Amino acid sequence: MKHIRRLPAFLLCIALTATSSTALAAKGKAFTEKPTLKINLPSSMESYKSEEYTVTASLPGFMTVTLLDASGSEVMTLLDHQEIHSKMNVLDFLARTPEGEALPAGDYTFKLSMVSQYGVASDEITAGIKLEPSTYVPRDEEEPEEAADAPADDAQVSADEPENTQKQPAATKAPASAKPAATPIPSDSAYAAGSFKTGDEGLMIGVGVSDIAMQTDSGYWGLTADASDEDIWAALTRPLVSVDVSEQESAYIYDTTEDGRKKLGSISGLSQGVNVVAKREDGWSLVEAFRNEDGAFIRGYIRSNKLRTVEVNQTYGMVIDKNTQTLTVYKDGERLGSCQVSTGLPTKKYLHRETPAGEFMTVTRRGTIEYYGKGFTKYTIRLNGSYYLCEIPTTKKNGSTFLDEVRDQLGNKATRGNICVAHEASSDGGINAEWIWNMTDDNKKVKVLIFDDKARTDVPVGE
Repeated sequence: MKHIRRLPAFLLCIALTATSSTALAAKGKAFTEKPTLKINLPSSMESYKSEEYTVTASLPGFMTVTLLDASGSEVMTLLDHQEIHSKMNVLDFLARTPEGEALPAGDYTFKLSMVSQYGVASDEITAGIKLEPSTYVPRDEEEPEEAADAPADDAQVSADEPENTQKQPAATKAPASAKPAATPIPSDSAYAAGSFKTGDEGLMIGVGVSDIAMQTDSGYWGLTADASDEDIWAALTRPLVSVDVSEQESAYIYDTTEDGRKKLGSISGLSQGVNVVAKREDGWSLVEAFRNEDGAFIRGYIRSNKLRTVEVNQTYGMVIDKNTQTLTVYKDGERLGSCQVSTGLPTKKYLHRETPAGEFMTVTRRGTIEYYGKGFTKYTIRLNGSYYLCEIPTTKKNGSTFLDEVRDQLGNKATRGNICVAHEASSDGGINAEWIWNMTDDNKKVKVLIFDDKARTDVPVGE
């Protein structure tokens, strides 16, 4: 059995849930809509213990939660721009310090805010909670108990003798004066790197994940960036299997088909492809993909009726190599040209900025949109949920001055998830953002293969 690392005491355990198997869809002109938040928090709880609470978000986006003491000083950051996809989000608050000690009793305030997937900030909301003194007593300070006949913690039942619960000694009762032990720190939780349970054929992220699925025809999933043009073109024109929800919604891949399953990560609807390793008779499929939370490679389960096969463009295709930060255009099986790009640069705080690798196809053409409140991107085409293929951002909506932090980094990771392309046409084929925009005007569902800059066994990146 693989060791599952315990979560740091100061993290929130997130189990994103929805009223349906898909996540929240943006409504109408959600790209200009201000998200709203509501929190349902218990009025009081015991320090050191954990309690669930819920946050309702009107739009998908990135949520931040901080804990303040009675004086209004920040105690700790509980969530830092955590990506959320569901309307109703169930969270677990561990009332402990970063060192794992009980938080002092007293009055505290939760402060919440979020930025929508289109970069629009919400209003800040707060909610109060009272922490009662902890009744937790460290194990080495508990009152000694009478020796019991129960086997030691590391004792094992012989494989040759069936377990007979009637012959097991009864559990020794704690003396009346003993205080109850604290609730243990959960050992598994969604979105905490390295802390997922293994179930069925589903594999723990980053542990024992084979680099390539053993399949006779796995297309992109059996290739590397240095594959032949013939193999690349075959993968570019091969049908794409995606989740049958809208391009602004997400769905989850799970670690098992059994009850109590955990979410391994989310994938975007319509435009993001998955590799179907096996379609099972029980209505589930074993699939592979790169999750949106941090770009990590996962293998797990999704219901087969949530998948659909899409025929892609047979004239054009594009390949993005994150290692070399280049985009190459193919037409009718031949290389047409290439240009430099800049993909997402993740940090320890903002893992979701990693541009996921995998198979995608161009969907909605959005033109000019805001770039996280810092500028505007032109020739913007959706590839994956809230991430786009676009021109490097300008400082003004109709301006010609480009944002230095991206313009000066073409050929390197620098964005917040978008794949930014130069304004100037490349010397190799005259490719730039405007050229791609014009090409996709007449050519819909152009497949885009994104090759990662690390082996799949090197994930997760959330270290």
